[in-house]
Amino acid sequence: MKKMFLFVLVLPLISTVYVSCSNESTTTEMSVGEDDESADMENDETDSERASSDTVQLVANADIIKNNGEGEQLWNDDVFLTAKKINGATGKVVFESRFRDDGFGVAGGRWQQIDYYYEYQGEVVKASEQLIVNFRIPVTDVQVQVGQMDPGEGRQAKEGTTCDDNDTNRADESGQWKAYNAAGEMVASGILLDEYSVEGKLPDSMGSYRFQLDAKNVSKIVLEATQWGGEERGCPTYRSSYASQALNDSGNTENNSEFNLMALSYRAQ
Repeated sequence: MKKMFLFVLVLPLISTVYVSCSNESTTTEMSVGEDDESADMENDETDSERASSDTVQLVANADIIKNNGEGEQLWNDDVFLTAKKINGATGKVVFESRFRDDGFGVAGGRWQQIDYYYEYQGEVVKASEQLIVNFRIPVTDVQVQVGQMDPGEGRQAKEGTTCDDNDTNRADESGQWKAYNAAGEMVASGILLDEYSVEGKLPDSMGSYRFQLDAKNVSKIVLEATQWGGEERGCPTYRSSYASQALNDSGNTENNSEFNLMALSYRAQ
């Protein structure tokens, strides 16, 4: 009886030790796997943070305007703004804050924005003021945020008609961009219009959009306005009160597309 009793006691002890060792081994293997996964996640986050830190983001503000907007206006150490009038003469960079979408524009037109004119002082020019973004180092992954590019503000002649026929559709304000390399060669261009924006009209704006510029090795970007809807069929409107707008030294009464530059982001090439 004593032998049987001892035999029963020993078996559970052996069994217990065996299971315990097995659990410790399994636990150790899982722990190593989890540590590796955690390390990978930490590395991934570091790479993401590193990529994010490479992107330079700039927001328009009145503080960068110096010398009454004449000459180079430094946005940061590597970016500066210049401007041209409709006739190609040197213009002044201004900061527009009259409406909700505050941003940089050019002095001399109807508003303190980048204005397009079909006619300029009695002559057909089909031209725009220019806001020029200059980079001291080549950049890529450029994104611009514009403002005051109001949807449905203009009119456009229907297909097969002209503005004189007074048969028009509603059209959005629009613009265009041109990117140049350090040699002054145009490397890319595109239209600034709702349908080409990143996500459409931004909430709580009068007409703010973000555009990703498909261009590399960029040393200069020229921003211009266009006719309503970005096409020749845009029909300008006229109002005598435009001639007396503040800073309007052109005397023009024509209304067409205009917008400003609210923000900019880029990465060094």
